Amino acid sequence: MILEIDAGNTRIKWRLRKKADSGQWLKIADGVVFALDDASKMFTDLGALFDSLKKQNVSRILVASVRGELFRKFFTTLTIEKWNLKAEFAVSVNHFSGVTNGYEDASKLGVDRWLAILAAYQDWEGECCVVDCGTTITVDFVKANGQHLGGYIVPGLHMQRDALAAKSKALATESVGWISTTPGDCTAAAIENGILSLVSGFLRDIHEKTLISGGEACLYVTGGDAAILAPYLNFEFQLVPDLVLDGLALVMVPFAK
Repeated sequence: MILEIDAGNTRIKWRLRKKADSGQWLKIADGVVFALDDASKMFTDLGALFDSLKKQNVSRILVASVRGELFRKFFTTLTIEKWNLKAEFAVSVNHFSGVTNGYEDASKLGVDRWLAILAAYQDWEGECCVVDCGTTITVDFVKANGQHLGGYIVPGLHMQRDALAAKSKALATESVGWISTTPGDCTAAAIENGILSLVSGFLRDIHEKTLISGGEACLYVTGGDAAILAPYLNFEFQLVPDLVLDGLALVMVPFAK
């Protein structure tokens, strides 16, 4: 039994999997712990999660984290306390499973981006583009030969909304639910619809860039806000909510697929 963790800036996503007699990995449970400004509550919630899973025969805890060294330290302390297991953290490297990291310093590429790239490339076995819609929206391009070409990082939906609210009290309104790209009939709708329109237009441009390269690239969309954006993307793509965790399994669990 393996507990897999994707520790992002806003959400800590987890899934519990076990290996069946057939050799296939089966998902037993999954969920999300919110990880906003209150670190104390985040670790309290993680502790409660671990307590709820204690009856499971967990043998390894695998982690993809972009939350820094302090999180790593406290998280490892927690897993030792609760499970008597030391968490294993994935890192970005120069080359793995046919993919070459496009950053001059491979360690500077966010591990969530690296793992999502690896999972997408293994699945498609060719040219692909990965869009991760979270706190930020990241885009990464990979050639058919596995060469990572780099990508883009732009503010995510909620980060853009929060930035407007921080600049003007008049723009600090309650959310209307991210439900349209038509002109808004109130300030909240004008903000959220405008951001949705802006981001969906950006992703359409990304899609056109993949078409320019020859039209063979597969575009993967993942991340906590992927489901919000999906209805406004008028092109073909693969929606894979667990793409980072799939990459984590590929890197950390031999023959996990």
